[in-house]
Amino acid sequence: MSVLLARVRTHPVLGRIFRFRPLAPLIAVLLVLATATATAEAPTGSVIYGRLKAQDVRLSMPPTEHPKGIAIYFHGQNGGVDNRMDEPWLQALVRAGWIVASSDFHTDSWGNEASTQDTTNLVAWAEEQSGGVPIKLYVSGSMGGTVSLNAMTHAGLAPPCWYGVKPAIDLTKMDKVPGGPRIIREAFGGDVPFDRNPVNTIDQLPTSTRYRMVTSPEDTWVRESENSGRLAAGLQARGADASLYVVHGPHDDPSHFDVDDLLSFAASCESEEGQAVTGDGTANAAS
Repeated sequence: MSVLLARVRTHPVLGRIFRFRPLAPLIAVLLVLATATATAEAPTGSVIYGRLKAQDVRLSMPPTEHPKGIAIYFHGQNGGVDNRMDEPWLQALVRAGWIVASSDFHTDSWGNEASTQDTTNLVAWAEEQSGGVPIKLYVSGSMGGTVSLNAMTHAGLAPPCWYGVKPAIDLTKMDKVPGGPRIIREAFGGDVPFDRNPVNTIDQLPTSTRYRMVTSPEDTWVRESENSGRLAAGLQARGADASLYVVHGPHDDPSHFDVDDLLSFAASCESEEGQAVTGDGTANAAS
C-alpha cells in the first residue's frame, strides 16, 4: 500500500490532486478499497441450487473432475443456505477440492425433528447431484452442532469426520445467546425433549467418527465447560478420537474460523471411504 501511495504522489497529475488536502483522505480510502477488491479471492467453482420440502439447498462445486468428498455445512442461529458459503473459510474447502453442501435446515431449528429430515434430504440430494460422491465430513457452527449431532443420533447419518466450531451441545445452557431460550422453545413447541439435547445423548454418538472442536474460554454465549468440553470428555471416555482446538475471543471472534485448522482436519479425512445413503436414507458411514 505504501508503494502505491508513493507512486500516486509522484504521478504528474494524481500527485497534484493528492496534495490537495480536502481530497487526499477520500483518495486514500478509495485506494484502499480498490486494493482490497483486487486482492480478494472470488468464490471458486460453480454453485448448484435446489429446493427440498420447502427448504433451499446448495452445492458449492470445486473446479475438478475428482472431488475429495462432500462436506456438509450446518449453519448457526439466524443462518440460511448461503451462510458462510462464499466466505474464505468454507471457500478454502472448495478450493482444496471438496464439494460443500448446505441447507436452510428450517433456519432456527436447533436440531428439531424437521432439521433431521432436512439433513436426510440434503445428503441424498447432494450424493445424487454429485454422481455418488460420498459424505466424508460435517462442518458445523454453534447451533449447527446440535443440528448435525441430532442427525447422527436420530437418523444414523454419521460421517467419518465431524468438525464443530463453538458447537452448542447443551440447549438448556443457551441463556446468554441473544434470543436463545425463546427461539429454542419455539423450535420445539415447548421444552427441549431429553433425546434432542445432545448433551444427553453423547453415549449414543458413533465412536468410529473422528471429532474436532474449536472452542474459546472467552465465549460467554456457548460456554466451553458446558458444551465443547463436555462433548470432548464424553467421547474420549468412550474411546473416540475427539480433540479440542482452543482459540481466544468472544463467540463471533474471527479466530474461530481458522482456515488452516479446517483444511488440516479435512485433509486427514480424504482417505476415509464414506458410504452413499442406502435405500432407507439412514446409513452413511460405519457407526
